Amino acid sequence: MGYRIASDLAGAGARVFAVDLKQPPAPDPHGPARSVTHWQFDVTDEERVARALAEVDAACGRLDYVVNAAGVGWFDRDGPVATIDREVWQRVLDVNLTAAMLVCRHALPLVQRTGGGAFVHIASVAGLRSADDPMDAYQVSKAGLISLSRALALQYGPLGIRSNTICPGAILTPMIQPLYDADPARAERMAARTPLRRLGTVADVSSACQFLLSDEASFITGTDLVVDGGWTLALA
Repeated sequence: MGYRIASDLAGAGARVFAVDLKQPPAPDPHGPARSVTHWQFDVTDEERVARALAEVDAACGRLDYVVNAAGVGWFDRDGPVATIDREVWQRVLDVNLTAAMLVCRHALPLVQRTGGGAFVHIASVAGLRSADDPMDAYQVSKAGLISLSRALALQYGPLGIRSNTICPGAILTPMIQPLYDADPARAERMAARTPLRRLGTVADVSSACQFLLSDEASFITGTDLVVDGGWTLALA
């Protein structure tokens, strides 16, 4: 999702700075990735986050938009609080929530100096409702991210800064693909329980992100845009 968001924003004319632990993709000399600068580091490293944002400031002299899309979902290790390994719990919260806080901490002064801007945080429907299979660290981290976004919206709205979340449902991504490879019927079940009868795509999430960052959403802040094909409409 993060890579598609970065690529689409670049294609729309933004100068994009993207971070991931994975090796940056090979640049496409003919595509929008020409305006994407990729960094490879851990976003839980506050010193490195601060240095990266200082580099953005030096290169551009402003910061208009921030997207917190880094996240982990460890289906094989996450679980109920009664059994989850504490190190797993802490790492999930560090990546999914604390890293977003660190980015916001160091980005906010730049966005304020720009005169306003917009933050979008990629949360999850799991942050709004409990999942069938307990992944308590993931659920709590995404609920915390939603709360963080609302806090930013309230505190920084008077400065012209908006903050919203996107809460994806069943989206087909490389992170979830191994589950479907191991159990192909799982994808069919997920699509069948979704009113639109399909899995979501990274393009669905990216389009929602572009909207929330855009002037078309200039009077929207503190909200959680659910992108789930109607999945959370049913009680069960």
